[in-house]
Amino acid sequence: MVAVAIRSASDVSDFRRLRNLFLEYELDLPPHLRHGAVPALSELIEKYADKSRAFLAFAQERAIGCVALREFDGQSALLARLYVTASHRGRGAARALVQAAIAFANSRAYRRIVLDTNKEALEPAYRLYRALGFRECAPFDTVTYECPTFMELRLNLADDRI
Repeated sequence: MVAVAIRSASDVSDFRRLRNLFLEYELDLPPHLRHGAVPALSELIEKYADKSRAFLAFAQERAIGCVALREFDGQSALLARLYVTASHRGRGAARALVQAAIAFANSRAYRRIVLDTNKEALEPAYRLYRALGFRECAPFDTVTYECPTFMELRLNLADDRI
């Protein structure tokens, strides 16, 4: 099995890879779940800085997956666009990507990570989120597709006991 390495997007080359994976992701989604336009390269670079971050999964120096985490509000981060190329699925890349995003959110002192998915159309992603501790929650935003599943992962729970 090929080892998977995770790193945050940090230079123009990484953000080009990220944009290409976002484009692949859009085409891979069922049409009713597509986001529409993929942000321009300059917008991605600006969007995933400071308290936001995009992560890439690599296998043999080839970008094979991504996930994005951006500040949603002062205490929450939004996880989006988890994607692994079809030929590399089932090897732990998606789990590693989400774990990297969780670690980053913890390091930035977010209280929770939120996401929206469709548990029926994107069942493998939903199962992964559940396995990592995400739970369904009340809607936190407005989405344009039918039957969204809103989820959250509470972070820094030790702080809640103080």
